Formats: sequence, structure tokens, C-alpha cells
Amino acid sequence: MVLIAPPPPKNQPSPAFHRIEPGSHIIRIFNPNNYGTKALTFRFYGPLHRFDHQRGTVPNTDTSRGIYYAAFTLSSCLVECFGDTGVIEIQDEQVCLVEITRPITLLDLRGAGAMKAGSVAALSTTEKRQLSQEWSRYFYEQENIYSTLDGLIYCNAHNNEEAIALYERSMNGLVCPDNKIMRLDDPALSADIEETALTNNLIFKRDSTL
Repeated sequence: MVLIAPPPPKNQPSPAFHRIEPGSHIIRIFNPNNYGTKALTFRFYGPLHRFDHQRGTVPNTDTSRGIYYAAFTLSSCLVECFGDTGVIEIQDEQVCLVEITRPITLLDLRGAGAMKAGSVAALSTTEKRQLSQEWSRYFYEQENIYSTLDGLIYCNAHNNEEAIALYERSMNGLVCPDNKIMRLDDPALSADIEETALTNNLIFKRDSTL
């Protein structure tokens, strides 16, 4: 088993960065019935999930630190949302296509990137969320090492596709008009969802009442 030590790193980091250029797009699945979440809503309550950077170990509302999880593909979003249960069972989820309007700088944790950043690749897959959250806070706060990051890019723990965690600093670089939002159960998405389910050994329940 790989040892994931807490920060600070033992060796001087030589971080690698990934830049998302203006005009690029990312994808997000969200449920508008969860606390009124919208396409561009950042969550300031935490830490809850892998790279949440809110301060403290007990979930709280940190008004200056918001997090936003997304990906470049619908399949990565689907496995992150439904991979734990193994069943794509759509309730009221929506999917949005978000446009990047300014350069977004991400710390690259893919492959050797995690070691360059001072940790190890297992940081993106560990069940020890408090440890990955601690590293995220370190990346966020140590601007002298990592610059002023907009977020992180990593390989998700379900099928190793790329995933993105954006910090609230990136808010002013995202737009999503209403015509880029649709229900996840829209028939136009069925073929893509079925393909993702088949590829990743998931069950796709078209009717959540079944």
C-alpha cells in the first residue's frame, strides 16, 4: 500500500500545471433540488468530498472557500455521481455545459504530477478524505509554491478519467447560459448514458420507479 503522507512535502515541489483556455467547455451534473444548486453554484459548506478545501475537519460553512466539481466528459461526471452505487438512477439531476471565459490554471495531479506537487498519485483515489482535503488546503494556501491556483485536475477514483475541482477563485471565469442546461433524463442523452453504463459496468435505470 502506498504511503500518503500529510503536507508539507518532504522534497521541494516542482509542480506541473494545466491551463484551460478561454472558449473551452467543462461538464457538470447537479441536482437543483439540493439547496437550490444551479449550474454555476459553488459549495461553501464542507469539507465533505475529496478535494474540499474548507477550513477545519468538521463540515461548516466557510464563506470564503467554495468548491465546484466538473469534468471534460459526461462519462467522467456519471461515474463520479453514480459509481459508488453502480446504478445510474436519475432523479432530478441536470447537466450543464460550462464555458471557460478566461485562462484557468489547475495544479496537475495526473500521473507523475502528484509527485511533482509533493504527494503521490494515490491522493486522488484514497478513501482517507481528510488527508486529500488537507492537501487541497495546502495547495490552495501555499501560493509561493503553487501560485494562485484556480483548482486541481486529477484522475477520478472510479474509472481513471480526468476530473476537475475548481476553487471559488475561478468563479469569474465561468459562464453557462440557460440553453446549455438540460435534464439528465433528456432522451437526447440516453445513448451516451447507455454507452457509459456499458463501458463502466453500471446499470442504467431509465425509470427510477422500477
